[in-house]
Amino acid sequence: MSRSVPWFLVALCFALGVASRSISDSFPVFVPALQQAFTASRSAVTVVYSFALLVGGTAAPIAGWIVDRFGLRALTVTGMSAAAIATFSAFHATELWQLYLGLGVVMGFGSASLSGVLSSSVLGRWFPSHRLGVALAVAWSASGVGAIIILPLAERIIVTSGWREAYFVFSCISAAFIPVLLFLPWRRIAGGAPGLARHHGSAAGGMTVGEAVRDWPFWALTFSFGFTSLGIFALAPQAMVYLLERGIEGAYAARALAVAGFLTPLGMVGFSWLSDRGGRKLAAILAYASSIVGVGMLALVRGPQDDLWLWLYVLLFGGSMGSRGPMISTLATLRYRGPNFGRIYGLISMGMGTGGFLGAWIGGLLHDLTGGYGVVMIFSACSLALAATSLGAEAGARERLSR
Repeated sequence: MSRSVPWFLVALCFALGVASRSISDSFPVFVPALQQAFTASRSAVTVVYSFALLVGGTAAPIAGWIVDRFGLRALTVTGMSAAAIATFSAFHATELWQLYLGLGVVMGFGSASLSGVLSSSVLGRWFPSHRLGVALAVAWSASGVGAIIILPLAERIIVTSGWREAYFVFSCISAAFIPVLLFLPWRRIAGGAPGLARHHGSAAGGMTVGEAVRDWPFWALTFSFGFTSLGIFALAPQAMVYLLERGIEGAYAARALAVAGFLTPLGMVGFSWLSDRGGRKLAAILAYASSIVGVGMLALVRGPQDDLWLWLYVLLFGGSMGSRGPMISTLATLRYRGPNFGRIYGLISMGMGTGGFLGAWIGGLLHDLTGGYGVVMIFSACSLALAATSLGAEAGARERLSR
């Protein structure tokens, strides 16, 4: 077996994530142009992205069923076709509801098919437990690293040619992957590395879905995904407005948040490296502690003079924001890999999508009810603390079993 095959598959998962999730996450750049084009309110336009987040999480069991029943080729081609169709439909959209359906529902399903379910199903067959976390972290970092390329590209095309042309270009990018995916040697890829393939190929090699949902770790991982997303998305969408209201100059605030976005994939890989080196519980606790302290640093930003607190928030919250996804995926893969893994992991991933949708809504609601951000920050920190308790307990149990 060529040693390059596992990392080629990491690169493939990364590229598919850029061509789907990163394109979906570029939506905020389109918001002003879409508001003007459809003469719609800000909330009416941004709910498109809320649908994408919700479907991206809740459709994961469907993606898992596809990979378990029909295989990796079917999952990747279906997911990339959904991304291409969604962006092409946006190019032709004349009514706002068409964006809800295309960029919300269809694009959300494409993201669900080409993110956690795919990377865990593929890489879990090729990497042993002590290297799996970093491999998954690199694949998960596609959304953050891809944004560095996709967001400026979207902005440039919108300014020079218009938002419709930007979505047409993105549709072409997604569609270009489909012929490649059709002819990849998926049977060989599904075979996995010697010693790991047997976990996937044998009907006796893993839990059934029914056994998994009666297994406490299943719920611990689901709750970890859900509470983490609640904590992150209750606060992150409002960070820019918060800084502006504190007198931070817009361009400076945007640069700070851009640095936070750049640190996110680095944190994914760094915390996963620590986790793989035998410190899964320690890595989880440090990641959540960084996020919670980061929330506190943001609360201390009261004006333009508070540069120290702002950049500590960027370092701590930005550097840890995406780190729990690969950790949870690694623990799920190690416990449940087998012929039913796709469906089991898909059900666990529903916590992430539901938590993200509810977190963004609850955060906005708490701000509207209180007229400030204090309660929002307390809610965010408490949600992250609950997630830390759940994930830390499961990570500790896994460490005891491996001794």
